[in-house]
Amino acid sequence: MTGPGRPEAPPDVTGSWVHAFEEDTPAETVYRRADPDHPFPPARRPRRRIEFRPDGTYTERRPARDDRLNEARGRWEARGADRIAVTFPDGGGSPFTLTVLSRTPGRLVLAR
Repeated sequence: MTGPGRPEAPPDVTGSWVHAFEEDTPAETVYRRADPDHPFPPARRPRRRIEFRPDGTYTERRPARDDRLNEARGRWEARGADRIAVTFPDGGGSPFTLTVLSRTPGRLVLAR
């Protein structure tokens, strides 16, 4: 389902994702779907969270120095089958592109 203002991406990319840093590799950053059925082990630092909404809204929550999560809101747009462009029209951050290496309903793997 694409159309004006609708990003072209598989539905399994949309949703809320939590950084599963225990699963990272030197080349991959791994996220798991934010799901109460997949509890994360305790961590000494807060976990980064990203959200891709179907309307193109992007939200990122990153740990700050004081261990609270700082939130940045922007827009996302699919660029082909494996790239996602993220922008921050309100100046909340610098634009960047994510490369999707693999995705399943519960796991999203991005290139570092």
